[in-house]
Amino acid sequence: MGLDIDRAFRFGTVVMDLGVAQAPSLDDNGYTSPVIRLNSICNMAISGSTKTMGNLYRRAQSHLPSTIIIPQNWLNSYEDFVKHNSAQVSQIESALRSLTYILPGRFNESELASESLHTTINLLSTYHTSLLPSPSHPLPHTRYTSYQRTKSKTYTRSSTLLRTIQYTELLCEMFFKRRGGDKLRWRLVIVLELIKAICRTIMLRVTGWRMGISPATPEQRAGEDESSSSGEEPGIEEILDGGPVEKPYKMPRTQHTLSPLPSDQISIPSYLSTRIISPDAIRHASLLVRRLTSYQAQAAETLYILRPLVYALAMQRFQGNRQDWRPWILGLAIEVSARQLGKNQIRNQPGGMAGMTAVEKEEWNRRGWSVAWWGMRGAFYENVTRAWIQAFTGKMKGKPLLDIVGGVIEDYEYLWNEYYFSTATM
Repeated sequence: MGLDIDRAFRFGTVVMDLGVAQAPSLDDNGYTSPVIRLNSICNMAISGSTKTMGNLYRRAQSHLPSTIIIPQNWLNSYEDFVKHNSAQVSQIESALRSLTYILPGRFNESELASESLHTTINLLSTYHTSLLPSPSHPLPHTRYTSYQRTKSKTYTRSSTLLRTIQYTELLCEMFFKRRGGDKLRWRLVIVLELIKAICRTIMLRVTGWRMGISPATPEQRAGEDESSSSGEEPGIEEILDGGPVEKPYKMPRTQHTLSPLPSDQISIPSYLSTRIISPDAIRHASLLVRRLTSYQAQAAETLYILRPLVYALAMQRFQGNRQDWRPWILGLAIEVSARQLGKNQIRNQPGGMAGMTAVEKEEWNRRGWSVAWWGMRGAFYENVTRAWIQAFTGKMKGKPLLDIVGGVIEDYEYLWNEYYFSTATM
């Protein structure tokens, strides 16, 4: 029996390698090809082995205790649990994620385990978000990304791959550095940055040259209420949380129902704020991010996408001298140029900076704050920031509570000093 199984798998491998599906049935002399004869033998061996393996599986399953056999509905039960207890699950995720931030561990020994926990939590949180129903009143970011994912499968695949790489890139870098040293690590960094640049370029083309949004996948954020099953109007739940509210009044002649008014315990401005409709709330999802119509704006977005790849290539080129300023100056120049070109395009659009949608403002502000991370990269960190951090943590040693903060900063200093993706913002 063992010989039959082994022979079947060996024959199957040979047939796949030789391309049996495309082999001719007869050779030039009119005889059956050896590959076809091999295929026939393989089919007979596989058919006999399949029956034998099926009998063995049923026999082994009958001898196993019932506790070892995994129920088929475990995954469905877990998904139902997440859907009905989303608030509790979100609190647990936040607590674990905060733990990985506050107590990163002594990275000289356990950085791989600590980052593995952080990566697992992020991936699990993404999976949980995909299980939850769409919020009844989603934020503009959720509306836009959900619309793009529904509209295009290419966008869905690209955004999912990009998000997965962003969650796992630092863990992969740690693993490759431990296994193959800096040479293998920088090869991995280049490959990952190239894949991310390709994903962003695909999404840029699929969306019709619209500014890339980060994150490119929907997120369950605070302020997005879950599906409203009570049938109440928007904002009623917030009012009920603040105190008692009078019941809706039904007019006797027209049978129209008037909305409930707040009690004396709720201020009128807070009540009216729940009834305000912003312009983004009535815009179509595709209009939450405007097209980049000019060549200047398209060039700015292209530079922004290519900046991480160019900087990683420069860092690999000068990895022997970590205090060399050339990679740092090159990367910062590209990012500042892209931001300046984008700012000129925004000023030329109707409304200027004030005419930007909420999604565009959020992304623009995020990109602005990400420029500050250049103080933690490359030659600037080696020559300037690192000395400041060491002097700052040195003053905290021996002082109550501050000593703990200094220890956490020192732990993160090891990450900033050793790994490229620890300060990556894209």
